[in-house]
Amino acid sequence: IFLTSITTIAGMLPLLSETSLQAQVLIPLVASVVFGMISSTLLLLLVLPSAYAIMEDLGIREIDEDEMEFIEQTGT
Repeated sequence: IFLTSITTIAGMLPLLSETSLQAQVLIPLVASVVFGMISSTLLLLLVLPSAYAIMEDLGIREIDEDEMEFIEQTGT
């Protein structure tokens, strides 16, 4: 996930610094895609696991026996 996001962002960065008239049409689109990728990557890699850990610590999300059996069988 991280490498895919980084390569996509890095591939679009030259368009953000382009000054030609044709690129001026694409710059808002590229900016929204780049910042969307940055925010979604941070949410996916940092916020979501933290939220799951907090919910488990607070007892909001408990794993029942069926889920535990599935986890043990699949090894995930």
